[in-house]
Order: sequence, then structure tokens, then C-alpha cells
Amino acid sequence: MVAEAKRIRSIRPETISHQRGFETLAQEYDYSVPISAVKGQIPAAVRGTFFRIGPGRNKLGGQEFGHWFDGDGMLHAVSFKDDKVVYRNRYVRTPKYLAETKANKIVMRSFGHNAPGGIRNNIGRLPANCANTSLVYHGGKLLALWEGGRPWQLDPATLDTIGEHDYNGKLGKFNAFSAHGKVNARTGVYYNFGIRPSFSPKGALTGKGAIDLYKIAPSGNLVEKGAFEVDYLSFCHDFALTEHYMVFFQSPIAMKSPLPWLAGLIPFDQAIDWRPELGMKVYVVRTSDFGLERVFTLDNPFVAIHFSNAWETEAGTIELDLTRFEDFSVNQLLRDVFHSQGDSFGGTFWRYSLDMSRGGINARQYRDALPGEFPQWDHRYTTQPTSVMYAACGMSDNATFFDGVQSIDLATGEVKSHFLGAGRYTSEAMHIADPDNGDDKQGWLVSMVYDASTHKSEVVIFDAESLKEVAVVPLQNHVPFGFHCGYSPRSFVR
Repeated sequence: MVAEAKRIRSIRPETISHQRGFETLAQEYDYSVPISAVKGQIPAAVRGTFFRIGPGRNKLGGQEFGHWFDGDGMLHAVSFKDDKVVYRNRYVRTPKYLAETKANKIVMRSFGHNAPGGIRNNIGRLPANCANTSLVYHGGKLLALWEGGRPWQLDPATLDTIGEHDYNGKLGKFNAFSAHGKVNARTGVYYNFGIRPSFSPKGALTGKGAIDLYKIAPSGNLVEKGAFEVDYLSFCHDFALTEHYMVFFQSPIAMKSPLPWLAGLIPFDQAIDWRPELGMKVYVVRTSDFGLERVFTLDNPFVAIHFSNAWETEAGTIELDLTRFEDFSVNQLLRDVFHSQGDSFGGTFWRYSLDMSRGGINARQYRDALPGEFPQWDHRYTTQPTSVMYAACGMSDNATFFDGVQSIDLATGEVKSHFLGAGRYTSEAMHIADPDNGDDKQGWLVSMVYDASTHKSEVVIFDAESLKEVAVVPLQNHVPFGFHCGYSPRSFVR
């Protein structure tokens, strides 16, 4: 296990309910915050654009969506200028958003609810693309990403929706595009994947699944596709990337039977379940030709939601860090975000070492880390060794959402944490590197923080080493709780 270390933390017993942080933000804004209104000082190196994406509305026409994953995607951009900070937000104009906005009610089938009208309006229909989960700026294109469909392209300056993006027709009708691609920092190549049923005769008969693989050049062109078969069709949200491999943990979240869902009787969320009897495997795929290099079997299944950085060692192992949940009970919270009380959205943090020559796996927990999610790192070193992992965390004894940020020393296990204060909540914190310093423990973290006492949000910049708040940018509005963030050193607005 990771060496015991002193936990540096501050726990506050008082809490203010986080639930209004899920409320709809109907208005789309364009405004500037003068530097004089910023608390503290924005570091001189932070002069790019911080992006944040998530569901902008979780209710419509007085009706709650069936799941947090169903909320319509809203992109937020925060541009750091010398004399001001520019904030802008826009909904992604998907067919779902346009149709339901016009009707002011639920119209389409989604991940967690069926369309009104019974079987007739749901049979054979896939969940509508919400474009709400993650984002990437690559090859000169800003893409809003979902789980089960194609990405949506937006203008990085105005956030206007350009349209569904299929890489010049190379993403086919049945090619999903994951929310969690990764860019090799050394080459600039972007790798992504998508899950689907197996179309091979043998796979289709036995209920196997497949994972499609994509290689996208720095220019933004999709230059190579591949696929490999897995034992069963399962929820696969993220993967780990090293210099030569893509690593997939197949958690046993799978369909009990596809028939009720295909027949339009139940939504997709009710068709899947935690099924540890199916077992769990780790698939290691070569980036050179998308061939399967090695398959590992895990004795105790768990849910691997998000991965941090990963790399190969001279000893022939793959080292990777991830967030782990012991089962899929967290999904019950995601179904009912407006009413959750005493439960936590957080998981535990683990290091997995895969022995590529002997086939063994060594797992060890960062035992002093606080329950949390959204692991991040210095993206300059993606696929190369890093020394620290950053994450959102719960710090109050009865916290029901993330009210702190933490850093985990990957060598010693030492944990530093920063409590945001009563009623202040966050999610993912992006690392912004200091261009004059190659140390991945240096630089800054930037995150969106919701203040429940004012029902408004702030953009907070932390010192990456001490986790102290060095700058707080007050916004005029609240930013609904979201999922993932991004950062570009470019500022797209004048």
C-alpha cells in the first residue's frame, strides 16, 4: 500500500445545501468582470481560456429529467485578459435542445427517461445526444462531447453551435465518440473510442460488445480507425493512455436484458445494472495498429469511472491512477440530484501497475486521500511520469457534494487539501502549467465554484502546490454543477 502520510486538511462541520446548484440557468450571458473586482491577483501566466461544460438545465416545464446525464449541454468560457475577465455561456443547439425548448417540455427519449407517448414514441429509439459531458479543443476545433453519439462543434470565441461533427464522414452512423479522449502531449495525436454491440456473427449471437478506436492527427483529421471485441456490452466511460497503449477497464455495468429497452418499455438507465458475476477485465491495446496486446483479469470487480495520467516504465509495467467505486450505487444519486441528502458522490483513488511481461497486476490505494472525483494532472506530461494528482473532494463530515480540492503525492501518498468554506462547492479543477517551470507540482488550478449562500458562482484560481486561493473572479450568475473542464493558453475573444 502507499506509505502512510500526514493528511493536511481542515474540516468544517457546518454545511449549506448544495441542491440549488443543479437549478437551470436559462439565460445566456456575455459580460466582463473588471480586474478591480477580482479578489487577489490573477497570475501573469494565466491568460488563456478556461472552459467548463455540464447540464445547463435539469428541469423543463416543471418536470425533472430522469437522470443528471439527461441535462442539456451548456458550455461556459472564461477568458483571462490583462484588464478584465470575459465570461460567456451558451447551450449546445442539439436537436434535443431545440425541440424541447420550443415545446417547453420533454419530447425526446434520454438516458434516464422515455419520451412521453408510450411505446410508440420510444421503441427502437436511441437516447438523444445531450452534448453535455466533456470537451476538447484539438486541431483548431472546439468539440462538446457526449457518451453515445458524435461530438458537436462550437465556435471557441462566440460558443455558437456549428453543428454535429463527423470528421468528414469518417464517424459512421453506428460510431459513438466517447467523452474522454486523450491527447499524447509529445505527439499531439488525439485518441478516442466508442462502445457498441459487436457486429461480428459470433459476437452478435453471444451478446458481446465492441470498442471502436480513433486516431486523430494534430491537424484534426481522423487518420485511423480500429476496433476490438469485449466479453459483453458494458458502460465504459474513460481509458488510460500511455506512449504505446490504450488501457480499458471493463467494469461490469451491463444490461440485464436489452429487450425491454429496445421495445421502448424502459429508459436505458433502467436497463443496465451492477453485475459483478460477469467479471472484470483490463484490455491493453497498441496505439500503433490498434491490435490487442494483453488482457488481464481482475478478481474483485469494481467501477472505474475516471483515469488520471498513465505511463510505461523501464521495468515493463504500465502505471496508472484512477478513481474507484466498489459498485454502481452512486448511480442512484445521479438519478435524483435534487433530493440527495446524506450520500457522497466521491470514490477512492488507486494506483494500478500492470506487468506487461508476466501478466500480473498490483493495486494499491492512496489511503490518505479524501473521497473525491475528477482526477487531473499536468497535461504537458500526458503519457509520461507525473508526481502529483489533483482532484475534487468532500471535506465536511456530512458533505453531500465536493467542498474541497486536494493534491495527492504519487510517491509518498501525502495529501494536501483546501476547504472551500461552508456552502461552496466545486467539481473538476484543471491544472494550468507555469511555462517557465517544468515541475508538475507547480503552476495553478482553476475551477468553477458555486456559492450556495448567494446562488452565484466564482472562478477560483489556486496555487497548485499550496492549494491556496490566489484569485477569485465573481460571476453575475450561478453555473449549474457540471462535469468536466478544459483550458487553452489561447484567448479567443478580443
